[in-house]
Amino acid sequence: MTGALARIEARHLARSPLLWLGLALAAAFSALELLTAWPALAGDDLLAYRAGFVVGGGALLAGAWLGLRDRTTSAADLLTVTPTAPWRLLRARLAGVAVVTAAGFAVAFASVLAVSAVRGGRGTPDLRLLGDGMLAAVLGGWVGVAAGRLSGSRMVSLLAAPVWVALCLVVGNWPGIVVTEPSLAVQRLSPLLPFAERSAEFGFLPDPLWPHLGYLLGLVLLTGVLLLTLAARDSGQRLPVVSVLAVALAGVVLVGVGGAGVITLPHRLLALGPDRTDWKPIAQAKAIVSDPSWTYPDDGRARSCAADATLTVCVYPAYGQRLARHVLASIQPVARLLTGLPGVPTHARMVPTPEFVHSFCRGTEVQLGEPDARFGAGTGNRVSRVNYASHYLGCALSQPNSTTDHPPSDALDAVHYWALLASGTITSEELRRGIVKSGGIEFWFQTSPKVAALASAMAELPAAQVRAELAPVWERLRAGRLPLAELPGQRP
Repeated sequence: MTGALARIEARHLARSPLLWLGLALAAAFSALELLTAWPALAGDDLLAYRAGFVVGGGALLAGAWLGLRDRTTSAADLLTVTPTAPWRLLRARLAGVAVVTAAGFAVAFASVLAVSAVRGGRGTPDLRLLGDGMLAAVLGGWVGVAAGRLSGSRMVSLLAAPVWVALCLVVGNWPGIVVTEPSLAVQRLSPLLPFAERSAEFGFLPDPLWPHLGYLLGLVLLTGVLLLTLAARDSGQRLPVVSVLAVALAGVVLVGVGGAGVITLPHRLLALGPDRTDWKPIAQAKAIVSDPSWTYPDDGRARSCAADATLTVCVYPAYGQRLARHVLASIQPVARLLTGLPGVPTHARMVPTPEFVHSFCRGTEVQLGEPDARFGAGTGNRVSRVNYASHYLGCALSQPNSTTDHPPSDALDAVHYWALLASGTITSEELRRGIVKSGGIEFWFQTSPKVAALASAMAELPAAQVRAELAPVWERLRAGRLPLAELPGQRP
């Protein structure tokens, strides 16, 4: 009978508009995020996972309405005189909630990956994210049941969902998680892990998924025991003590061990090389990469390449040659302007460095940080072209082992923006406004009106003439010692 009731409750809950509202909102948010990054199954799985916050809110609302149903339909008194113990009825309902909410998250997760695959996404998704998100959805649904049963109020039940989502977000964004290395990563105690980024090549650094799965399972078990205990207490019909204690003990152990596991891991590890010994906490990593002589070693992992006579671009296989060709096509117009000048890059390679590093120069190689290389490329729009071209120019216009990527010089800025203008990467109006917008993505840059005017004047000259006049002063330009007056077309 319990199994039949669970199936009935599952079918009823599956028709809940509240649950479907959560799924619809999750799909909308995921679609917006998918458009901003290059499709890769090993990466878009994280976008699908993040949608769990919205799915969990919908699951909580649906669970709360289920918890209220007996009171709103005046069936509560009838259930107290049925031969089946109320806690057994509740157990069947919780089973129905678990099945439907877990299936709802699975549908949302699979839908995002299906869209990614249709868009050309490659790689292997991490199915542990699916399991973790399903447990979080079940927990949200059961918390909703508790809110409905204990409050008996539609208003409280309605407000419970945004409060739950807000609480999860507050815990998941605990202060001190961005720049410094906190002693305890408390934010990982949120039902959904607050991942900053997932590398398609290296995965999560560090990887808290296994302990977090145990932690969540423990929370689900404890929530279920609490709800069944309250139902049995109200009816005077006892639960099987041994079974309840065993489940409660398992829940406590899982929460304790899993919770300790997730909060004691380093907040963030940066891959500074191909071996695990090269993965450092963020504070140590920033000290290492601040050395101008440091570059990411050639580990042979970026094997999907595209090339022409001026440049070779290689990315991780999970992104495929399509991204390599897109990066190459974005940089080609700028690279051709500088062909033949000493020290300009001839290679570009994806490396797993974070956003704040942007790019490194290793001789004539541009090293593109993986998160930054994905940014804006999902739409295939002009913002990503500006992004890649700017990284290339950052290396072309800086000397090896320089103390900064861009020595302070108006002349350097003028040549940088001349190259963007002459290649058609940006327009004069965009240079004047200092922003490129496309597909909802923005790329900002700053320069003085004087430098912008000079870059525009140079762009009106033949590119071959500008390159020929830059050649004799190129090394002084890269060293940041060339005055504006010596740039092409500016001599008295």
